[in-house]
Amino acid sequence: MNITNMVKYCDRLTPAENQFADYVLRHREEIIMSTVEDLTKQTFVSKSLIHRFCKKIGLSGFNELKVKLAQEAAMEKSGERIDVNFPFSPQDSQRVIAQKLLGLYEETVADTHKFIDFEELRKVVLALHNARTIDVYTHAHNISIAENFQDKMLSIGRVVNYAESFYKQRRQAMVSDKTHVAIIMSYSGRATFIPNIVKILNGMSIPIIWIGRAGNTEMAGSVKYHLCISDRENFRLRLSQFASHIAMQYVMDLIFSCIFKMSYEENIKFIQNTINIIDDRGI
Repeated sequence: MNITNMVKYCDRLTPAENQFADYVLRHREEIIMSTVEDLTKQTFVSKSLIHRFCKKIGLSGFNELKVKLAQEAAMEKSGERIDVNFPFSPQDSQRVIAQKLLGLYEETVADTHKFIDFEELRKVVLALHNARTIDVYTHAHNISIAENFQDKMLSIGRVVNYAESFYKQRRQAMVSDKTHVAIIMSYSGRATFIPNIVKILNGMSIPIIWIGRAGNTEMAGSVKYHLCISDRENFRLRLSQFASHIAMQYVMDLIFSCIFKMSYEENIKFIQNTINIIDDRGI
Protein backbone atom coordinates (compact mmCIF):
# COMPACT_ATOMS: atom_id res chain seq x y z
CA MET A 1 0.00 0.00 0.00
CA ASN A 2 1.39 3.42 -0.90
CA ILE A 3 1.73 6.36 1.48
CA THR A 4 -1.31 8.15 0.05
CA ASN A 5 -3.58 5.19 0.80
CA MET A 6 -1.97 4.56 4.18
CA VAL A 7 -2.97 8.10 5.15
CA LYS A 8 -6.35 7.90 3.43
CA TYR A 9 -7.46 4.80 5.30
CA CYS A 10 -6.15 5.80 8.71
CA ASP A 11 -9.16 7.21 10.57
CA ARG A 12 -7.31 7.81 13.85
CA LEU A 13 -5.34 10.93 12.88
CA THR A 14 -5.83 14.10 14.92
CA PRO A 15 -6.36 17.45 13.12
CA ALA A 16 -2.68 18.31 13.68
CA GLU A 17 -1.60 14.92 12.32
CA ASN A 18 -3.86 15.38 9.28
CA GLN A 19 -2.19 18.72 8.58
CA PHE A 20 1.20 17.05 8.83
CA ALA A 21 -0.02 14.29 6.48
CA ASP A 22 -0.97 16.92 3.89
CA TYR A 23 2.54 18.37 4.16
CA VAL A 24 4.10 14.92 3.69
CA LEU A 25 2.08 14.22 0.55
CA ARG A 26 2.89 17.64 -0.94
CA HIS A 27 6.62 17.67 -0.12
CA ARG A 28 7.78 14.12 -0.71
CA GLU A 29 11.17 14.95 -2.24
CA GLU A 30 12.04 17.42 0.51
CA ILE A 31 11.18 14.91 3.24
CA ILE A 32 13.38 12.24 1.64
CA MET A 33 16.34 14.63 1.98
CA SER A 34 15.43 15.90 5.47
CA THR A 35 16.29 14.82 8.99
CA VAL A 36 13.59 14.70 11.64
CA GLU A 37 15.11 17.87 13.13
CA ASP A 38 14.83 19.62 9.75
CA LEU A 39 11.20 18.56 9.49
CA THR A 40 10.25 19.85 12.93
CA LYS A 41 11.60 23.27 11.94
CA GLN A 42 9.87 23.25 8.55
CA THR A 43 6.47 22.17 9.86
CA PHE A 44 6.53 23.56 13.43
CA VAL A 45 5.49 20.18 14.82
CA SER A 46 7.17 18.09 17.51
CA LYS A 47 9.21 14.94 17.04
CA SER A 48 6.61 13.04 19.07
CA LEU A 49 3.83 14.06 16.65
CA ILE A 50 5.91 12.87 13.69
CA HIS A 51 6.55 9.57 15.46
CA ARG A 52 2.85 9.12 16.36
CA PHE A 53 1.84 9.87 12.78
CA CYS A 54 4.24 7.25 11.42
CA LYS A 55 3.01 4.65 13.91
CA LYS A 56 -0.65 5.32 13.16
CA ILE A 57 -0.26 4.78 9.41
CA GLY A 58 1.63 1.53 9.98
CA LEU A 59 5.31 2.55 9.86
CA SER A 60 7.96 2.04 12.52
CA GLY A 61 9.10 5.65 12.48
CA PHE A 62 10.44 8.58 10.45
CA ASN A 63 13.27 6.60 8.85
CA GLU A 64 10.83 4.05 7.43
CA LEU A 65 8.66 6.92 6.15
CA LYS A 66 11.66 8.29 4.24
CA VAL A 67 12.52 4.85 2.85
CA LYS A 68 8.92 4.30 1.75
CA LEU A 69 8.76 7.69 0.02
CA ALA A 70 12.09 7.04 -1.71
CA GLN A 71 10.95 3.62 -2.92
CA GLU A 72 7.72 5.06 -4.33
CA ALA A 73 9.62 7.86 -6.07
CA ALA A 74 12.04 5.35 -7.61
CA MET A 75 9.21 3.14 -8.81
CA GLU A 76 7.44 6.08 -10.44
CA LYS A 77 10.61 7.15 -12.24
CA SER A 78 11.48 3.66 -13.45
CA GLY A 79 7.91 2.70 -14.28
CA GLU A 80 8.35 -0.55 -12.35
CA ARG A 81 4.93 -0.53 -10.66
CA ILE A 82 2.51 -2.82 -12.47
CA ASP A 83 -0.75 -1.42 -13.81
CA VAL A 84 -3.17 -3.82 -12.10
CA ASN A 85 -5.96 -2.99 -14.56
CA PHE A 86 -3.84 -3.43 -17.71
CA PRO A 87 -0.83 -5.46 -16.59
CA PHE A 88 0.38 -6.23 -20.13
CA SER A 89 0.17 -4.69 -23.60
CA PRO A 90 -0.35 -6.06 -27.13
CA GLN A 91 3.36 -5.62 -27.84
CA ASP A 92 4.53 -7.77 -24.92
CA SER A 93 6.08 -11.17 -25.58
CA GLN A 94 4.93 -14.20 -23.61
CA ARG A 95 8.12 -13.97 -21.54
CA VAL A 96 7.37 -10.33 -20.68
CA ILE A 97 3.75 -11.16 -19.80
CA ALA A 98 4.97 -13.93 -17.50
CA GLN A 99 7.34 -11.50 -15.78
CA LYS A 100 4.66 -8.82 -15.42
CA LEU A 101 2.15 -11.26 -13.94
CA LEU A 102 4.82 -12.40 -11.47
CA GLY A 103 5.25 -8.76 -10.45
CA LEU A 104 1.48 -8.31 -10.22
CA TYR A 105 1.15 -11.29 -7.86
CA GLU A 106 4.00 -10.05 -5.66
CA GLU A 107 2.75 -6.45 -5.51
CA THR A 108 -0.86 -7.42 -4.83
CA VAL A 109 -0.05 -9.81 -2.00
CA ALA A 110 2.38 -7.31 -0.43
CA ASP A 111 -0.20 -4.54 -0.78
CA THR A 112 -2.94 -6.64 0.80
CA HIS A 113 -0.61 -7.69 3.62
CA LYS A 114 -0.17 -4.01 4.48
CA PHE A 115 -3.94 -3.67 4.90
CA ILE A 116 -4.24 -6.47 7.46
CA ASP A 117 -5.62 -5.37 10.82
CA PHE A 118 -4.28 -8.21 12.97
CA GLU A 119 -6.68 -7.56 15.84
CA GLU A 120 -9.60 -7.76 13.42
CA LEU A 121 -8.09 -10.91 11.90
CA ARG A 122 -7.81 -12.46 15.37
CA LYS A 123 -11.52 -11.83 16.03
CA VAL A 124 -12.50 -13.20 12.61
CA VAL A 125 -10.49 -16.38 13.05
CA LEU A 126 -11.89 -16.95 16.55
CA ALA A 127 -15.48 -16.49 15.34
CA LEU A 128 -14.96 -18.92 12.45
CA HIS A 129 -13.12 -21.43 14.61
CA ASN A 130 -16.01 -21.48 17.10
CA ALA A 131 -18.74 -21.67 14.44
CA ARG A 132 -20.38 -25.01 13.73
CA THR A 133 -21.12 -23.95 10.15
CA ILE A 134 -19.53 -21.30 7.92
CA ASP A 135 -21.64 -19.90 5.08
CA VAL A 136 -19.88 -18.09 2.23
CA TYR A 137 -21.78 -15.62 0.04
CA THR A 138 -20.22 -14.47 -3.21
CA HIS A 139 -20.65 -14.67 -6.99
CA ALA A 140 -18.90 -14.71 -10.38
CA HIS A 141 -15.15 -15.38 -10.33
CA ASN A 142 -15.02 -15.49 -6.51
CA ILE A 143 -17.04 -18.73 -6.55
CA SER A 144 -13.84 -20.65 -7.33
CA ILE A 145 -12.17 -19.14 -4.25
CA ALA A 146 -15.18 -20.09 -2.10
CA GLU A 147 -15.03 -23.65 -3.44
CA ASN A 148 -11.30 -23.84 -2.74
CA PHE A 149 -11.87 -22.60 0.83
CA GLN A 150 -14.64 -25.16 1.30
CA ASP A 151 -12.32 -27.95 0.12
CA LYS A 152 -9.52 -26.88 2.46
CA MET A 153 -11.90 -26.71 5.42
CA LEU A 154 -13.41 -30.11 4.60
CA SER A 155 -9.89 -31.55 4.76
CA ILE A 156 -9.92 -30.77 8.51
CA GLY A 157 -13.53 -31.81 9.06
CA ARG A 158 -15.12 -28.36 9.01
CA VAL A 159 -18.43 -27.60 7.29
CA VAL A 160 -18.50 -24.72 4.81
CA ASN A 161 -21.49 -23.94 2.59
CA TYR A 162 -21.61 -21.74 -0.48
CA ALA A 163 -24.43 -21.28 -2.96
CA GLU A 164 -23.93 -20.16 -6.55
CA SER A 165 -27.42 -18.82 -7.33
CA PHE A 166 -29.02 -15.83 -5.64
CA TYR A 167 -32.08 -18.00 -4.90
CA LYS A 168 -30.01 -20.62 -3.06
CA GLN A 169 -28.07 -17.91 -1.24
CA ARG A 170 -31.30 -16.60 0.25
CA ARG A 171 -32.38 -20.12 1.16
CA GLN A 172 -29.01 -20.68 2.79
CA ALA A 173 -29.32 -17.46 4.79
CA MET A 174 -32.84 -18.35 5.92
CA VAL A 175 -31.73 -21.64 7.52
CA SER A 176 -28.86 -20.03 9.44
CA ASP A 177 -28.89 -20.03 13.23
CA LYS A 178 -26.67 -18.90 16.10
CA THR A 179 -24.15 -21.65 15.32
CA HIS A 180 -23.45 -20.12 11.88
CA VAL A 181 -21.04 -17.37 10.83
CA ALA A 182 -21.30 -15.72 7.39
CA ILE A 183 -18.53 -14.56 5.06
CA ILE A 184 -19.36 -12.13 2.25
CA MET A 185 -16.69 -11.98 -0.46
CA SER A 186 -17.08 -8.89 -2.64
CA TYR A 187 -14.30 -6.57 -3.81
CA SER A 188 -16.61 -3.58 -4.34
CA GLY A 189 -19.16 -4.33 -1.63
CA ARG A 190 -21.80 -3.33 -4.18
CA ALA A 191 -22.76 -6.70 -5.66
CA THR A 192 -26.51 -6.93 -6.18
CA PHE A 193 -26.90 -10.05 -4.03
CA ILE A 194 -25.55 -8.32 -0.91
CA PRO A 195 -28.46 -6.14 0.38
CA ASN A 196 -30.97 -8.99 0.62
CA ILE A 197 -28.47 -11.37 2.20
CA VAL A 198 -27.31 -8.78 4.74
CA LYS A 199 -30.92 -7.96 5.63
CA ILE A 200 -31.75 -11.63 6.26
CA LEU A 201 -28.57 -12.34 8.23
CA ASN A 202 -28.84 -9.22 10.38
CA GLY A 203 -32.47 -10.08 11.10
CA MET A 204 -31.32 -13.43 12.45
CA SER A 205 -28.32 -11.95 14.35
CA ILE A 206 -25.78 -13.90 12.29
CA PRO A 207 -22.24 -12.42 12.53
CA ILE A 208 -21.09 -11.21 9.10
CA ILE A 209 -17.48 -11.01 7.93
CA TRP A 210 -16.96 -8.90 4.81
CA ILE A 211 -13.81 -9.34 2.75
CA GLY A 212 -13.51 -6.43 0.33
CA ARG A 213 -11.58 -3.37 -0.72
CA ALA A 214 -10.34 -0.84 1.80
CA GLY A 215 -11.94 2.57 1.99
CA ASN A 216 -15.51 1.40 1.34
CA THR A 217 -17.72 2.53 4.22
CA GLU A 218 -21.06 1.55 2.66
CA MET A 219 -21.21 -1.77 4.54
CA ALA A 220 -19.63 -0.57 7.78
CA GLY A 221 -22.87 -0.53 9.75
CA SER A 222 -24.14 -3.82 8.33
CA VAL A 223 -21.25 -6.19 9.09
CA LYS A 224 -19.47 -7.15 12.29
CA TYR A 225 -16.00 -7.58 10.79
CA HIS A 226 -14.17 -6.25 7.74
CA LEU A 227 -10.94 -7.64 6.33
CA CYS A 228 -9.48 -5.31 3.71
CA ILE A 229 -7.81 -6.25 0.45
CA SER A 230 -5.73 -4.23 -2.02
CA ASP A 231 -7.78 -1.40 -3.48
CA ARG A 232 -5.88 -0.57 -6.69
CA GLU A 233 -8.20 -2.32 -9.16
CA ASN A 234 -10.81 -0.39 -11.14
CA PHE A 235 -14.38 -1.73 -10.88
CA ARG A 236 -14.95 -1.72 -14.64
CA LEU A 237 -11.96 -0.52 -16.66
CA ARG A 238 -9.69 -3.58 -16.52
CA LEU A 239 -8.62 -6.59 -18.57
CA SER A 240 -9.80 -8.98 -15.87
CA GLN A 241 -10.06 -9.29 -12.08
CA PHE A 242 -6.38 -10.13 -11.70
CA ALA A 243 -5.52 -8.14 -8.55
CA SER A 244 -8.80 -8.55 -6.67
CA HIS A 245 -8.78 -12.32 -7.29
CA ILE A 246 -5.19 -12.67 -6.08
CA ALA A 247 -5.90 -10.55 -2.99
CA MET A 248 -9.10 -12.44 -2.15
CA GLN A 249 -7.36 -15.81 -2.49
CA TYR A 250 -4.53 -14.63 -0.24
CA VAL A 251 -6.92 -13.52 2.52
CA MET A 252 -8.98 -16.73 2.37
CA ASP A 253 -5.79 -18.82 2.51
CA LEU A 254 -4.66 -16.73 5.47
CA ILE A 255 -7.95 -17.35 7.28
CA PHE A 256 -7.73 -21.10 6.67
CA SER A 257 -4.12 -21.21 7.87
CA CYS A 258 -4.95 -19.34 11.08
CA ILE A 259 -7.94 -21.61 11.77
CA PHE A 260 -5.75 -24.68 11.11
CA LYS A 261 -3.12 -23.40 13.52
CA MET A 262 -5.63 -23.08 16.39
CA SER A 263 -6.05 -26.88 16.52
CA TYR A 264 -2.86 -27.82 14.73
CA GLU A 265 -2.21 -31.29 16.18
CA GLU A 266 -5.88 -32.34 15.93
CA ASN A 267 -6.04 -31.20 12.32
CA ILE A 268 -2.87 -33.10 11.41
CA LYS A 269 -4.35 -36.23 13.01
CA PHE A 270 -7.63 -35.78 11.13
CA ILE A 271 -5.79 -35.53 7.81
CA GLN A 272 -3.69 -38.61 8.63
CA ASN A 273 -6.76 -40.63 9.66
CA THR A 274 -8.77 -39.75 6.56
CA ILE A 275 -6.15 -39.57 3.80
CA ASN A 276 -6.43 -43.25 2.79
CA ILE A 277 -10.19 -42.92 2.40
CA ILE A 278 -10.02 -39.65 0.48
CA ASP A 279 -7.00 -40.54 -1.68
CA ASP A 280 -7.32 -44.09 -3.01
CA ARG A 281 -4.47 -43.93 -5.55
CA GLY A 282 -2.31 -46.25 -3.43
CA ILE A 283 0.81 -44.09 -3.66
